[in-house]
This record gives sequence, structure tokens and C-alpha cells, in this order.
Amino acid sequence: MNDPTVTIANSVRILMARLAKLINRATRGAVKPAHITLLSLFGHFPAAWALWQDKTTLAVICIVVFGLMDALDGALAREQKSSSKFGMFFDAVTDRLKEVLIYSGLAVYAYRFTDIAPWVVPALAGTSLLVSYVKSKGEMAVAAEMHDRQALNRVFSNGIARYEVRMSLLVLGLLSGFLAPLLNLAIALNLVTASERFMAVAQLLATEDQQAKIKHKKRD
Repeated sequence: MNDPTVTIANSVRILMARLAKLINRATRGAVKPAHITLLSLFGHFPAAWALWQDKTTLAVICIVVFGLMDALDGALAREQKSSSKFGMFFDAVTDRLKEVLIYSGLAVYAYRFTDIAPWVVPALAGTSLLVSYVKSKGEMAVAAEMHDRQALNRVFSNGIARYEVRMSLLVLGLLSGFLAPLLNLAIALNLVTASERFMAVAQLLATEDQQAKIKHKKRD
């Protein structure tokens, strides 16, 4: 059975690729991927503020609009043929900053305006960052053997609780009134995804270690 989130993500990528082509033509290349990345980051400040003020509709609009830019900067980089290691690094760091902003706003919102247990938002933030941390540490561990940066960026991206899925669950929770159960679902999916990525990293590293031992024996 195909993962429906992959189908949705692919549809978003196609849409962002078309929008990136339009932006690049309209601005004659003056708008760069880094500009989109920064705009996306700055757009999460009003999203956090809106949560602090119980303005959930405004928060949702900001999260959706500026969250979609996370796919737009990559699409623009491909359109301009300017993909780089720094761009990937910058994008990943700003994504984590955006999550910290949103979860900070969500913590205040949950405390002031809901009866959600106080441990839920910290657990959500921690497990979300764990998903990304396992991926980044896995990439670092195998980087010496993989020189294709795009392939390296995808190698440990398995699991359902990707960044866009985590934000989608948050948006659905804010809109539906079922915020507490959807946050708990997100925590569970984060733990499953972190475990899946950990096992993928562990298996690959175990294979590399075994190959290294065989090479060492041959040299001896």
C-alpha cells in the first residue's frame, strides 16, 4: 500500500516547481532560494504570535502559506540550477527554527486556552527534533561513502512523520477542535519514524563496518 503522504508531497512539489518557474521568469532570477527560505522563517514569527493570542485562524494561514515555501525554495534552486550543500544545510536549520517557534507558540496556547496536559507540547517538540536529529546524524555517519548530496539528503527520509506531516497534523488539530488527540498521534508517529530511521542508519552502518572488516582482513 502506497503512503498517501508521499502522493500529497509529490503533488505539492509539482505545484511548487511550476510556481518556482513563474517566479524565476517574472523576477529574471533576482529572487534566490535563500530569499524564500528567509521569508518562510520570518513568516513563522506571526504564526507563533497568533497562537499566543488565541488567533488560531491566522496561525493556520501563516503555517500553511509560509510552510509551503519550504518546498518552494528547493524548487527554485532546481529551476536556477543553484542547488548547493550550504542551501541544504541552511534549509534544514531554518526548518528546525520554524518548529521551535511554532511549538513555543503552541505551548503558550495550550497552557492559556486549552486543558491539554503540560507534557504534551514539550514531548511533541522533543520527538519532532529527534526525528530530524537521527536523520542528520545518520547522514553525517555515511557522508564519506556518499558524494551525491541529493541522494544523501534522501537516504534516511523514510517514515511518515516528516516535517510537513507534523505541521499538517497541527493545522488539522487547530481547525477541527481535536488538537489534543492529534498532538498525541503526532508524538506516536514521531517515535515510530525516529525508530525506523534509527534502524535504517544502524543497518547501513553495520554493513559498512562488516565491509571494512573484510577489507582489513584482505590487507592482512
